Amino acid sequence: MTTLAPILALFLCLYAGLAALTWAQRLIGERLPARKRGMALNLARRAGPPVAGGLVLLIAGTALALPGHIPLAAILIGGGLAFGLHRGLGDVRQGDPRSIAFRAALTLGLGLALLWQTGLI
Repeated sequence: MTTLAPILALFLCLYAGLAALTWAQRLIGERLPARKRGMALNLARRAGPPVAGGLVLLIAGTALALPGHIPLAAILIGGGLAFGLHRGLGDVRQGDPRSIAFRAALTLGLGLALLWQTGLI
């Protein structure tokens, strides 16, 4: 269990990073300022609560010296961002199976390379 949480957090954060690049590209391409604000509001609405929960867990775990709070906080933050960005891309019609498969393949490749370099696998 001790190595599963960092591995899961790594893959979630990598997927969130790749989805964030696609989301930012789509945000920059929007012409209407109201549409840009709506995209940002939807991202904050979807990703905000898990990210805030992860930050609270990180701060409380550090203050109370809880063991094992950092991997759980990383899973919450990475998962919240991945979920919010994934759903946000689906709203602007960037969630087709080809783009999802491409992001998943890049996530898998980069994640396995990082795990191999760090010696976790």
